[in-house]
Amino acid sequence: ERAVLGGFLLLFRDDASALSAVKRLERSQFTDGMDERFGFERMKEPGEKTGWLINMHPTEILDDDKRMISAVDYYFIQEDGNRFKIALPYKPYFYIATKKNCEREVISFLSKKFQGKVAKLEVVPKEDLDLPNHLVGLKRNYIKLSFNTVDDLVKVKREISPAVRKNREREKSNDAYTSMLSSALVGGSVVTEDEDGTWKKITEQLDNIVDMREYDVPYHVRVSIDLKIHVAHWYNVRYRGSAYPPEIVRRDDLVERPDPVVLAFDIETTKLPLKFPDAETDQIMMLSYMIDGQVMSFAQLPF
Repeated sequence: ERAVLGGFLLLFRDDASALSAVKRLERSQFTDGMDERFGFERMKEPGEKTGWLINMHPTEILDDDKRMISAVDYYFIQEDGNRFKIALPYKPYFYIATKKNCEREVISFLSKKFQGKVAKLEVVPKEDLDLPNHLVGLKRNYIKLSFNTVDDLVKVKREISPAVRKNREREKSNDAYTSMLSSALVGGSVVTEDEDGTWKKITEQLDNIVDMREYDVPYHVRVSIDLKIHVAHWYNVRYRGSAYPPEIVRRDDLVERPDPVVLAFDIETTKLPLKFPDAETDQIMMLSYMIDGQVMSFAQLPF
């Protein structure tokens, strides 16, 4: 399916995904417009700038093939007070664990079931603190599922999660006899022998997925952890055009921070003892806000 927005021809898999992607792109363009009003224009021309990172926000952009991909917008203040932002594309991901020696079958199954949603599947060894001997350096193989957008990640996670919960509950309820029997039947699967004498599993592959990891880490936090990009530090930002990801390199030699304009606000409300305020029943008592330590407004409200 195709859709046109803002002069761009967008490609999608079906009508539902086209509608969803168009709305997400509209939201991203609206955010760009608001940011420009506050001086944060996106770097569009190749070049290099030095800025102090003040904020970050997940977004979506169009790649060279006019497909939606997830990215993080990083907001910078320069030494002279000028502002800019840059979008850094990064594939969101999470991990799944399978029953022993089932990684290849599960990868084959997932690549077919979620074709067009999963961008990449790979087996990676990771430390698992649930392993009895993890302190001696033992690692467990996990399947890493990478996606072009957070929206695709959420859709796949939503389909896999119920099966994982069911499989974990089944494992917990198994007694010693059932576990022994399952092991004898190759992880609980019914097996047949191929003509060449190898054993082949014919079980539903979703039953072989026993755990999910790092699926609940916010996308922009995930990117910052992986790439070690943190707020309140100076960075050199190099942009070489849309065909290449921007380079964001920390400048540890710069320590003096700029003077950003800080806006703070506070809302005081009524509430029941030991309860959080409830918008349905509690009333606003007072609103106040300040800019750079100077109180700009203080209002006693009767409602």
